[in-house]
Amino acid sequence: MTDSAEQEFPAMIRIGIILGSTRPNRNGPQIAQWVLDMASRRADAEFELIDLRDNPLPHLDEPVSPMLGPSVHEHTRAWAERIDPFDGFVIVSDRAAGAMRRGASHV
Repeated sequence: MTDSAEQEFPAMIRIGIILGSTRPNRNGPQIAQWVLDMASRRADAEFELIDLRDNPLPHLDEPVSPMLGPSVHEHTRAWAERIDPFDGFVIVSDRAAGAMRRGASHV
């Protein structure tokens, strides 16, 4: 039998809250902050806000999907590194006539 102090516990789940709107007069930051505040009340996971405005990604500028081959552009590799530590995501997007904003549609 092992000592309880020696038991290894699984790593805490990490969830990225992605703010999907990048437009100048967006309402998303307030909504994303509220989501982060509510989620952070949980003790069984860690949450972090990721703003697409801080991670510029030109729309569909890679020759192939990253799952089919290595990314050509540094910004795509930086994005992959940024989101790699997370186990899941919540995407917060402003309402745009019932559709997802273009900024988050290719994340």
